[in-house]
Amino acid sequence: MPQLPLKTYLRLATVGLVLATVFGQLTGGYFFLFELLSHFSVQYAVVGLALAGWLGWHKQWLWTALSLACVGWHMALIMPWLLAEKPISSGQQSQLRILHANVLFTRRDLSETIRFVQEQQADVLVLQEVTVGHMPQVWAALRGEYPYRDTIRSKGPCHIMVLSRTPFVADSAARALKVIHLTTTVRGHTFELFTVHPRTPIWYPWFRERNRQLAFVADQLTRAKHPALLTGDFNISVFSPVYRTLFNRKAAITACRRGFGLQPTWPRFLPPAYLPIDHTFVNNGFMTAQFTALPQPGSDHKAIRVDLHFR
Repeated sequence: MPQLPLKTYLRLATVGLVLATVFGQLTGGYFFLFELLSHFSVQYAVVGLALAGWLGWHKQWLWTALSLACVGWHMALIMPWLLAEKPISSGQQSQLRILHANVLFTRRDLSETIRFVQEQQADVLVLQEVTVGHMPQVWAALRGEYPYRDTIRSKGPCHIMVLSRTPFVADSAARALKVIHLTTTVRGHTFELFTVHPRTPIWYPWFRERNRQLAFVADQLTRAKHPALLTGDFNISVFSPVYRTLFNRKAAITACRRGFGLQPTWPRFLPPAYLPIDHTFVNNGFMTAQFTALPQPGSDHKAIRVDLHFR
């Protein structure tokens, strides 16, 4: 069987890039397999530039143009995150610190995570993928600093565990959609916190369930009576058309990572595939002083530390 020339493989790669771009961005909001293609804009831009460089060098102008068109499309999605200005000057001090960490449910011992979260000195901790087996260890170690807690099962063996330094009131109605919604007061400021951890949308029922949960919390964030924030591993990247529909088109919602770069969070075990899927959003009651993705020992996710300023 004759071996195909290299340029044929590169043309096929260009066709794949075009199809992934078009189907991911134009139809990803309707079908889960296509949405899975939509998350890799950074990777597609790098591949597209490499293809365009080789094809242009060999004067394959049509194929070069196709590659560059895809690069342009993805750069239009990437650059707003890289060029956005920080919401407030670095001189303004934080009034509230939130830490979100997906701890990885397959681990048996969370000692490293406990030390890590203690070092962050957050006012509220949001831990996801905590199992029933983890809870006694976490509570025994942290109850002195964080005497108030709430938990909810999010999926399979995974639970969300919220730990707070201050007492809070929980909204029982939100629990029907596996959402924790609480109201508390820190340093004289009352605020609301929402968190949810949807399933990974690798088949249609989970895709639909994730979208329903995210639509609910996005709507609740806009309706909150106090300054409010939403945080968690949402299993969706900033490049998804579903993300744009749910979050970018709501003027009352601001992504805390805006102004601080993309800061991808998963998968730590495969950096070339890094995606920003852990998020924090705020309503108009907050401004973001700092958004930081932190290496987290023992987990496949980076943790998210957010410093906020009340308006």
